[in-house]
Amino acid sequence: MELELDWPSQLSLFDLKDYILTKLKNYGEPLRWAITSLTTHSENKIQNISIEVVLIINQEKETEIDPDLS
Repeated sequence: MELELDWPSQLSLFDLKDYILTKLKNYGEPLRWAITSLTTHSENKIQNISIEVVLIINQEKETEIDPDLS
């Protein structure tokens, strides 16, 4: 699955891993993941992180996966 996250400007590099793992757990249990690209939009200083992730999804869990995510 590929996922794109905003990297909040107030979030330090040292806290980035925990932030990503928290977001990924909304979809399932991350088995492995990697940051594949980082895009910075200079006009508004927003950074986007592209992540490829392999998830373990519990069938009993009620979380829906967005069909727009690859």
